[in-house]
Amino acid sequence: MDRFSQTTAEEIFASFPEWRSLAREEQADDGSAFLIIEVAPPREANIEHGLIVDTANQEVSVGFDCYHSHYDQWVGDGEYPGTEAALEFVKQIINERVAVVSWWQDDQWRGSAQLEAGASPEIPSWQTSFNRIRIRSWKGALNADVST
Repeated sequence: MDRFSQTTAEEIFASFPEWRSLAREEQADDGSAFLIIEVAPPREANIEHGLIVDTANQEVSVGFDCYHSHYDQWVGDGEYPGTEAALEFVKQIINERVAVVSWWQDDQWRGSAQLEAGASPEIPSWQTSFNRIRIRSWKGALNADVST
């Protein structure tokens, strides 16, 4: 793996040593190797996709259910700025301080965003066509399904 991926792995495993066994190395189209960690959520989360952290393209990407976010050199602090911001986001998900909200038209995904615990989802200006709102959190305590 490249230096960025190795350093990111060290930071993640310092906070979540049990994830070491979930990590694997993948190869990008350009031949570079990067880190992927896939963490299965508790069953109560009732989500389509578990927590995924990867270091492809010299950035940290964090995905949970139907949402993902990218943390590159312009986000956060430290030697690899995005890593600290990404790790904080992962901790917020696992501690249920953040959920993800997604908008759907029947079974078709229309978009998603982060949602702070206790907040009501606000319809973004780019969202024009949906009939269902879905909220999902790590342990399921913040889960909701709303038909519109």
